Amino acid sequence: MGMRTQTFKAVYTGHTSRRRGAVAVQVAVSMGVIVGFAALTIDVGVMYNAKTDLQRNADAAALAAASKLASFDEGDPITLARAEANKYAGFNKVLRASVQLGSSDIEFGRAMYNSTTGGYDFVPTTTFPDAVRVVMKKTAGSANGALPLYFARIFGKQSTDITAEAIAMMVPRDIAIVADLSASHNDDSELRNYNKTDINLFEVWDALQQSRGTWGIGNGVSVYQPGDVGNPPPAPGLFPGGPGNSGNDPGSSVGGGQVGPTFGLMYYWGNTITQDFEPNADPGLRTYKKNQNWNNADLETWYADAGYNNAEIDAMMSKDYDGNGAWEERVAVALGLARWDSGMDGGLWESIPEGQRQEGNGNGWVGGSELTWLVDYPFEQGSWIDYISFGSKTWSRAYKANSDFRYQYGLKTFVNYLLERRSSNAATSDLATVPAQPMQAVKEAVTFMANMIEDLDTDDRLSLEIYGETARHEIDLTDDYASVASRLNEMQAGYYDGWTNMGGGITRAIEELTSSRARPTARKVMILLTDGRANVTADGSAGDYTNGPLYAKEMAQVASAQGIRIFAVSVGSGSDVPFMEDIAEIGFGESFQAAGSIDAYSAQLEAIFKKLGGTRPVELIK
Repeated sequence: MGMRTQTFKAVYTGHTSRRRGAVAVQVAVSMGVIVGFAALTIDVGVMYNAKTDLQRNADAAALAAASKLASFDEGDPITLARAEANKYAGFNKVLRASVQLGSSDIEFGRAMYNSTTGGYDFVPTTTFPDAVRVVMKKTAGSANGALPLYFARIFGKQSTDITAEAIAMMVPRDIAIVADLSASHNDDSELRNYNKTDINLFEVWDALQQSRGTWGIGNGVSVYQPGDVGNPPPAPGLFPGGPGNSGNDPGSSVGGGQVGPTFGLMYYWGNTITQDFEPNADPGLRTYKKNQNWNNADLETWYADAGYNNAEIDAMMSKDYDGNGAWEERVAVALGLARWDSGMDGGLWESIPEGQRQEGNGNGWVGGSELTWLVDYPFEQGSWIDYISFGSKTWSRAYKANSDFRYQYGLKTFVNYLLERRSSNAATSDLATVPAQPMQAVKEAVTFMANMIEDLDTDDRLSLEIYGETARHEIDLTDDYASVASRLNEMQAGYYDGWTNMGGGITRAIEELTSSRARPTARKVMILLTDGRANVTADGSAGDYTNGPLYAKEMAQVASAQGIRIFAVSVGSGSDVPFMEDIAEIGFGESFQAAGSIDAYSAQLEAIFKKLGGTRPVELIK
C-alpha cells in the first residue's frame, strides 16, 4: 500500500508541474488582452458616469432656464433664462469637476405639438420662446475640454468627446379663473370704508350712465328755465352755481366737462371724501330728520320761490304727520324730486293745469297719493322713497362707519345706497360700468393677464367661474382670452346675489377642469379671488361663517386630489388672508395679497396677475 502511495505521489507531482507551466504561458500570452479588458471596463465606466452627470446637468439647466421664460415681472426672460441655466450648470458637477455652458450651448425656441408623433418638436426662435435646448459638452475645443481616459492611453487613446442634450418646455395650462362677485366687491367704494381708505365714490358717480342735466330739475335732464310751472328753482344759500350764487355749475367739472348725473336738488357733490370726512360739514349733504320740525331758512325760501304758500310751507316743515307716513314724502319734496299737490286753498297746486296734478285732501299730511314726481327713479329696482327710508336706518353700513350719516341726503348717500342696497345687475345694471372697488381692480388685473397670455401665444385655455350666494359657470375653457375678460367686465359686485359661496366657486372650477373641454396634456390651474370670507355652506345656507369655510376647504381638497393647483388671491380691506393661505396650501399653490389704498392694491393686483400669467409648469420633452 505504501508503494502505491509513493507511485501516486510521484505521478501527481509530475502532472502539477506540467499544468503550472501551461498556465504561465497562457497568462503571459493573455496579459495584453486582460489589460485591454481592464482598460475598456474602467474607461467605459468613466464614460458612462460622465454621460450620466452631463445629462443630469443638462436636464437641470434646461428646466431651470424654461422656468424663467415667462418671468416678465423680473426682467428680460431670455436674459434671466441664460443666467439660470448657467447657475444650475455650476451647481451640478461632472465627475466632481465643474463645467460651463457656452453661449451657443443654450438655444431658445417654441415647442410645437406634433399630432403625428403625439409629442413636441423644438423650433428655434427668440420671439416669445416657451422652450429651451441645452447641450452640455465635454469635447475637444469646448470650455470643459474632452473627457480624459485612463487605461486606453496604453493604446494611444488619450480622451473622448461626450455630450448630452435636454429640451424643456413650459407646459400649456387649463386655467379656471374663479371670481368673487359677492356684493362686498363694492365695499372699498362705499361710505362704510371711508375711514379705512380713500374711497372712490366720486368716480363711481361720475361713471354712471344716466343722462346729465345741468341741474337735474324737472325730468332730471333738461336745463331749468325760470318760470317753468311746477319746476322748483335751484336752491339758494349753501349751494353754489345757482341763480344769484357764485361758484361753478356743480354738474360740471372745473374744466367745463360734465361730471355725474344729478337728480332734483341733488346736483352738488360737495366736499372730497377723505378719511377724516365729516358728513355734517359737507354742503353737498342735507339733513332731514324724522319726527323733528325742520328749522331751515334756506329751505323755506326755496319753497316760497317754488310757489308754495305759507300754510303749505309750515306743513312741510312740521313733524306732525311723520308718524302717519308723511316723513319720506316731505323729504322727497325737500330734495326737489317731487311736488306736493296739497289741495290747500291758494296753494301751488292751483297753478298746475288740471290733469297734470294730484288732488290733495287740503290738510297738512304730505301723502304719497298727493305727490307728482318730477324726477323719475332712474334704475331698474328701488325707489326714491326706499332711498330716503334707507337713510334713516341704524343698520346701514354708512351709519356704522359714522352715525352722522343718518338722515343725510345728497349725491354721496344716493350713490352709496345703490352700492349697498341695490348692487345687483337686476336692480342697477349701470353699476357694471362704474369703477367700484375692489371689483374694478380685479377686472383690470384679469384683463391684463388675458392680454399677456394672448401676447405670449402660450396655448393656455381660460374659463370663467363666478360666485356670490350661488356659483355659476360663465365661460367654457377657451383660447379666446378676450371673451373671458369681456364677460367679467360686463359684470358687477353682487351681479346675481350677495353672499360668498367660495366652496361653490371651487366646485364649478373642478367641473370645468375635469370636463371634456379640458386637455389631458395640460396642467390644471385654479386662480381663486376674493375680497371677503366664505359664508355659504354645501347645502346653500348663507351667512354661515363656520361651515362656509369648511365647505371651501373640502372642495379645495377635492381639487388637489385631482391634480388641480390652486393660487389664492386676496384683495381689498376685508379679505381673510390666513384662510386663503390655507386654501393655497391645500392646493399646492401660492397665496397672494393685494392690500392698502385703492391705487396700491390695484398696482399689486396687476403685478400678481403678471406673475400668474407667467407661472407655468415646466417639463422635459427630450
